[in-house]
Amino acid sequence: MRRTAWLLGGLAALTILASGPEGARASGLDGPTIGSVLSGPAIRDPAALYWNPAQLGFFDRADLMVGAAFVAGRVGYTRERRAAYQHEDGFEFAEPVRDLDPSKTGTADEASAVPIAGSADAFFVWPVIPRRASVGVGLYVPYAAPLKFPADGAQRFALQEVFLSVTRIAAGVGVRVHDAVSIGGSVSYELGVASIKRVQDFAAVDDFGDALGRPPIDQPNDFGLDAPPSVRELQVLARPFSLTDATSHGVTFNVGVAIEPTRHTSVGLTYDHGSEADFRGDFALDLSDDFFTRDLAQNGLHYAPLVQGDGRLRINLPRRVNAGVLHALSDRWTLGLDVAWVQWSSLDAFRITLESPDLAQPELGLPSTSDVALPRNWQDAVHAQVHVRDQVRPSLWWGAGLGYQSPASPDQTIDAASPDGHRLVFTGALGWDATDSVSVLGDARLQVLLPRSVEDSDYDLGNGTYNLFIALVGAHLRLRFGGGDEE
Repeated sequence: MRRTAWLLGGLAALTILASGPEGARASGLDGPTIGSVLSGPAIRDPAALYWNPAQLGFFDRADLMVGAAFVAGRVGYTRERRAAYQHEDGFEFAEPVRDLDPSKTGTADEASAVPIAGSADAFFVWPVIPRRASVGVGLYVPYAAPLKFPADGAQRFALQEVFLSVTRIAAGVGVRVHDAVSIGGSVSYELGVASIKRVQDFAAVDDFGDALGRPPIDQPNDFGLDAPPSVRELQVLARPFSLTDATSHGVTFNVGVAIEPTRHTSVGLTYDHGSEADFRGDFALDLSDDFFTRDLAQNGLHYAPLVQGDGRLRINLPRRVNAGVLHALSDRWTLGLDVAWVQWSSLDAFRITLESPDLAQPELGLPSTSDVALPRNWQDAVHAQVHVRDQVRPSLWWGAGLGYQSPASPDQTIDAASPDGHRLVFTGALGWDATDSVSVLGDARLQVLLPRSVEDSDYDLGNGTYNLFIALVGAHLRLRFGGGDEE
């Protein structure tokens, strides 16, 4: 079953076309694009199934749009340690720490990844009652996060490698309830696939610190989520962790309204309900150190060198409100504005649950299930884009856009697992209507992260500088069936 789900997700996302999951993401976990780079709540194309299903009510003939895109870019992180740390081979578990490492300060070598990947989508609209009611189906990827850093880089305690993709298979309807007003909605099945690799610092695990501090070990320690930097990142407690073959299944919906107050103006408003992605797969935790396997065996601490079992990763995907307005300035020029409120504040942590009989340490009160939270405490983001379209000839047009996206990751919890910041977004499009029924559209999109330097990350975990850019080049083919034109 898992292999089938991974295959479906891979076919839908069409990711990892070249060098593997070495990518970067848009603000939060957003995928690179859905539909054309100019698709939006006020635009009447088949991608409206996602952007605003109410627009489907205005279609008068069947309409198919399929597309693919090539994504490339670069993400970089240069860690700056601003706190005091002990030597990696140190063994002091509580402050005050006497043997500090003077070399573990300042900037480390930059860790970077070069993304080369791809994406695809497909949408189909069929009017049940032309210009009054239509149904639509679609396949697209609203969320994606492929990222691969060097395994031994300074970011390894936050992340070494992740691949996360959520694909939606959607069906919706739009109904024109008035000549100028249409309402609509869609329901989506969400299929997610995920894998993660990182180095787990056991100094940041509350249950482990509590167990060491209780009898029979009675080892004083400052371990836990609020552990000071001086007891973190010790070699003995730095244990490789992976979650693989994880899949998630969920359902969500969106609703919208489209208004055409004049023949030259279109307005759209959409609500996307979001969901919780609950990934379940296999985990492996490397505990092949004498500290875990032998030294404290007589006190009840005795793990297998490699602990394996069932793993679970839960992520809240955000609700969002999209709004847009499109106005024809003349027969040639059209001006549009799209804005979005993305409620990333619902994502307070990446929650990982591990279950295996090999995790149980009865004498220490540790059960066969362990919960680890990676605090995110993300904040809501605002997206805005203004775009223009120039109908150069009856069969040829071009468009361009300029946008801004605010960051989801605050300074306190940013790290290499969420390289985010203020972004500028540049888009361009070129369309050619080969016939009345066949159109070809080329897309280009560039996201640039404004320089971001962080100095007040919690517990010195993510201090440093972040840089990122993502470029996309794609194309869509649009086929319309039957006679007539949309209004």
